[in-house]
Amino acid sequence: MARLSELGVDFEHWCFACGQLNPAGMHLDFDVSRDRAEASYTALQRHEGYDGVLHGGVVTALLDEAMGWAIFHQGIWGVTARINVTFRHPAQVGEELRVVGEVVRDRGRLLETRGTLARAADREVLAEADATFLRMPADSRRRLERRYAGTQEAFARVRAEVEREERVREHGRT
Repeated sequence: MARLSELGVDFEHWCFACGQLNPAGMHLDFDVSRDRAEASYTALQRHEGYDGVLHGGVVTALLDEAMGWAIFHQGIWGVTARINVTFRHPAQVGEELRVVGEVVRDRGRLLETRGTLARAADREVLAEADATFLRMPADSRRRLERRYAGTQEAFARVRAEVEREERVREHGRT
């Protein structure tokens, strides 16, 4: 899998989930492959709801971000149109978690995704989600591309690395 930060994706912004400038954020860094993104996160006390339990809104944010990066790293600018989360077990503060987002179906303007949040230690699924993302209109995409200068070049490096890894996996060589 390709690590986004190692391929030049800029995380020097205030996004609650992936931004490095937000002191209250989660500072996620994603590993990606075709139609998939995943990250580790250790549940922090500042993100708890009930004592010792990760807030459900933070669980939802983790799932939303992973599903979003599953499309975004491919150069698709989108926004969440709908998300449905099923909470199976509470995530405890201090637990290392693994969140995965995957593209299920590309329907043109709409992209269907699914996500899972699991404990890293035993891979027990704590929450699952499915979401629909809406591709951004061209004018919105251009505005964001200007704001996040260099994004297209970074995503081209990400796509090249994903394709290289697929060739290695398929042919067993570098």
